[in-house]
Amino acid sequence: MKFFTHFAVQGFSNSYLIGPDDGGDAVLIDPGTFDIKLLKLIENNNLYVKHILVTHAHSAHIKGIKTIKKIYDAQIYSYRSNILGLPATEVREGNKLKLSPFNFKVIETPGHSTDSIVFLMDKFLFTGDTLTAGMIGSAMDGYSRGLLLTSIHKKLLILDNSIFIFPGHGPPSKIEIEKKLNPFLKEKL
Repeated sequence: MKFFTHFAVQGFSNSYLIGPDDGGDAVLIDPGTFDIKLLKLIENNNLYVKHILVTHAHSAHIKGIKTIKKIYDAQIYSYRSNILGLPATEVREGNKLKLSPFNFKVIETPGHSTDSIVFLMDKFLFTGDTLTAGMIGSAMDGYSRGLLLTSIHKKLLILDNSIFIFPGHGPPSKIEIEKKLNPFLKEKL
């Protein structure tokens, strides 16, 4: 498996590119931008973006989709049926996606936004803005914050401690590290 992180200065967001070792159909997660660096990463590794996973529809995580769709015939997977006016395959809690040689499980994590989901692939958890290293996503009000904390505690922190977290912003982390050190997760539910 080839695994790449792409950092976009616009929006200070992370995108993740996953493809087979020998090239072929790839998965791109949260393309907040599409620039020459990302294009070279795809093309120089003999990859073809066939699937786009969207953790939530905030602009810092989806702005690159329209350009990508002009170059690659990629299917979008999101909680929403429409992203930037483009059709998307709706996914829900517990859905299992077989995308190229990779298997993803969908976990709904409302709170940061109503359409927040995370994708679990083996020991890799792509969390968007739900959970980041040492922080949690922002919330519009107390109810949303409570919903976010409940989502994290009941759906993510129950996962194996060895799972790596790849967030929409900031550095990667692990479930174990967030359990021990994330001050926001000490709040009472």
